[in-house]
Amino acid sequence: MSKALDAAIAAGVVLSFCCGALPARAQFSERPVTPGFWTFPRQKTVTPKDITAACREHFEVQFADGRFFGVKILKTEKSGIQRIIDEVGRCAFNRDTQVDRCDMKVIRLDGSLLAGTVENKYSSDADKTLKVTITPKLITDTPFSNTPYDAFPARCPDDGVWDALNEVAGVR
Repeated sequence: MSKALDAAIAAGVVLSFCCGALPARAQFSERPVTPGFWTFPRQKTVTPKDITAACREHFEVQFADGRFFGVKILKTEKSGIQRIIDEVGRCAFNRDTQVDRCDMKVIRLDGSLLAGTVENKYSSDADKTLKVTITPKLITDTPFSNTPYDAFPARCPDDGVWDALNEVAGVR
C-alpha cells in the first residue's frame, strides 16, 4: 500500500475512535406514534415510573387515522382533580419527507382557541430512544413561542391512564 493510503486509513481510524460514528437518521415507513395513550415530555423518561408520572400530568389519545386529543390533569384546591381536553387535531405522516404535519386547536382554560399546525420530525437518539423535534406554526395570537423544541414520546401504560382518570382529590 502507498504511504498516502496508509495515512488516510489511520486518520479515519483515529477520527472514528475519537469522535465516534455519527448515528444514522432513522427512516420511518409510518408514523411512530401508534394508536393508544402517549405523553410527550421534554425530558427523556428513563423508567416506567417516570413515564407514568408524565402521563399523570398530560397524555394524548391517538387514533389510527392520525386524529388525537390531549388530556391535561390539573390539581386544584376547590375540586381536587380536573381533567381538561386541552388540544384536538389530526396528524398526517409523509414518508418521503419524514415529517408528521398536525393541524390542531389548543383549548385554553378561558375557553379561547389557538389554531394552527405543528410539524414533527422523528428520530432516535444515541440510545435508540424515540425523539421528536416539534416546530409549532400557530396562526392565531398565542403566548407560546413558535421556536422548535425536542420531546421524547412515550407510550402511557393503560393502567396508569385509568388510574389518572379515576383519581379523586388525591385518592386512587
